[in-house]
Amino acid sequence: MKVIALIIFAMVAVLSLVTTITPGSKTYKQKNPVAEIGKEIAKPLSQVDGLGPELSLALERSGVKLPSINVGKSAKEKQGLSLQDLTGAVYSNMDLPRTTFAGSILSNAQFNGALLDGASLEGASGERVNFNGARMAKANLNASLFPSADFSGAELREAKARAGGFNSAKFVDSDLSFSSFAGANLSKADLRAAYSAGASFVGTNAQGAIFDGANLTGVRFNNAALNNASFAGADMKAADMTGAKLYGADLSGAVNITSEQLATACADSDTKLPQGITAPRC
Repeated sequence: MKVIALIIFAMVAVLSLVTTITPGSKTYKQKNPVAEIGKEIAKPLSQVDGLGPELSLALERSGVKLPSINVGKSAKEKQGLSLQDLTGAVYSNMDLPRTTFAGSILSNAQFNGALLDGASLEGASGERVNFNGARMAKANLNASLFPSADFSGAELREAKARAGGFNSAKFVDSDLSFSSFAGANLSKADLRAAYSAGASFVGTNAQGAIFDGANLTGVRFNNAALNNASFAGADMKAADMTGAKLYGADLSGAVNITSEQLATACADSDTKLPQGITAPRC
């Protein structure tokens, strides 16, 4: 914009000079019309930078789109890292919100302390991935496979991890509030002291999982497989246990659980319940 204005100004200046120097007339004093135009054009040159936003707004309103600027390699990589082999990659403490890792291989990758709010790891896979302390609010982990991954201390509030594979993964002290692990595999996962209020574990395979000290207020365990799972000190206030399989599960140390909550669950002779609490055998 500024370059164009300068070119126009230069052209007007040349024309002004040519028309001012009139051959054979040393006392020529009539106002030069071209020079006058040049003066008027020169006035707003200092404000050329301010014309850009106004022009862009006018073009936008008229339906004309300006071409996008090439943002460079690093920005591209930040926004799209899907379907790649990123084995052993290090993203520790990096800011990667809304970045796409969908379908990528992430074995042994390091995301500890990373900012991954809204990131997509849908269909991604890898063993022993380190998400320790990562911020992953509203992240998409649907159908991802992260066995033995470390999510300890991670924030997964409102994350979606439906049908994911997290067997033997660690979620110690993590924030899983209002997240969804419906249909996921959490067998032998460690969820000690996890804050899971309002989370969905509908149809989840959590056999042998450890929920000791976890906040499970309002959690939905509908039709979940909780065989041999441990709930020592877990707060199960208003947890929905409809259709949950509790064969061999240890709920003897669970708090805020009632017989009414377990009325539609299935227990067996190896199920351990708090004193005075009952569950049907089926």
